[in-house]
Amino acid sequence: MEIPLQSRLTFGRSVELEHGDVGDLYSERELMSEGYDRGNLPTPTFLEFFAGAGLVRQGLIANWRCVWANDIDSSKERIYTANFGNNEFHGGDIADVEPDSLPAANMAWASFPCQDLSLAGWQRGMSAQRSGTFWAFWRLMRDLFDDGRRPPLLIIENVTGLLYGDNFTGLCEALAALDMKFGAMVLDARWFLPQSRPRVFIVAVDRRVHCDILTEEFPFGPHIQKALVAAWRRLPESVKDRWVWWRFEPPIRRRTPPVETFIDLDPRHVEWNTDAETKRLLGMMSDLNRSKVKEVVASEKLRVGFLYKRMREGHQRAEVRFDGVAGCLRTPGGGSSRQTILVVEGKKIRSRLLSPREAARLMGLPDEFQLPGTYNEAYRAMGDGVARTVVTALNDQLLTPLTRAIIVSGRTRHPETKGRDEGHAAFRTSTESRAAKWAESTPR
Repeated sequence: MEIPLQSRLTFGRSVELEHGDVGDLYSERELMSEGYDRGNLPTPTFLEFFAGAGLVRQGLIANWRCVWANDIDSSKERIYTANFGNNEFHGGDIADVEPDSLPAANMAWASFPCQDLSLAGWQRGMSAQRSGTFWAFWRLMRDLFDDGRRPPLLIIENVTGLLYGDNFTGLCEALAALDMKFGAMVLDARWFLPQSRPRVFIVAVDRRVHCDILTEEFPFGPHIQKALVAAWRRLPESVKDRWVWWRFEPPIRRRTPPVETFIDLDPRHVEWNTDAETKRLLGMMSDLNRSKVKEVVASEKLRVGFLYKRMREGHQRAEVRFDGVAGCLRTPGGGSSRQTILVVEGKKIRSRLLSPREAARLMGLPDEFQLPGTYNEAYRAMGDGVARTVVTALNDQLLTPLTRAIIVSGRTRHPETKGRDEGHAAFRTSTESRAAKWAESTPR
């Protein structure tokens, strides 16, 4: 997996236009997508909040330059700085970051902690301690907004649990309070990699940016899930007025590489289970799951399955899938969060834990990406990360064109969106209340 060299965005032709004059020379589509090459326009910059091991940076490296990054986890900081150096990384609690310390940037990315939004975290929500750190991020964006320095493009990423309860409404109101318009989609890593990993991506842009060519009126596709539509329907009308449906084409006909190419037959930093342990795991299977193994053995081909322990009718069972797709990588808190693989080579059956290197490959990282630290530290960094290939696809289809639109809109803005609308003060008040509630309930 090759990492592309840094490239730059530039105009093919530079013109000064008013919005009403654009159609006389170029179509909207030409203005959004025409003229990118390796020229002399500075590479767009971004701030990477909740940076983790730097998987977002890895996904944007071809077109963006990170100018500031932050995470509170020291083990993830070691992985990040091992791969990108420590010039941009600032470790520590995001609540301690001062807005004056943030450099100017074209975009801010925030993959805030998901624990309180996931089923494993009992969906405590965005008022809980960990997932509530979003409000510390929002306060920084608020201060930058008041200072006239808020990045014109914000990306929020999290688990699909974000779509339930009042979490989604609160987050959308928070973006409206920053005078932005926004839309969301659910992108799955399995469209690019053999790992099932659906995640919500919210893309917000300055309200004055003209980007209709990048939206659609009637969205359709696997990235528009029922839960997302239901969350949108629950939004107040004043928030829906800020909503846009972004145009995105999931590569549903793209063939992902076979999972067997991601797995080492002679792994490093992880040991094979004993024959007795493998036999014990097979003994925990139901007749249905044992038949899956027998069918694979009969094929006499190299196959890799993913094994999970589940409680069924009061008994712990081992269940296996040979569909070529790994389950969603999670943090190794114990139990089934660390994936066990079953490798079948003819009549030979072996089992072991998935290695950190294999987990990194399933996140779209090249083998050159360094993974210092212990097994659990490296595995946790991958389980908490954003699949690189998904970030790259989002950039190619939306973020790079939006950056172009932002530059164009610096000269051509909607006349009806000058200044803040009447609802802005209400959004600001409700969001300040949510942020204050989290701050009061969080020990410092």
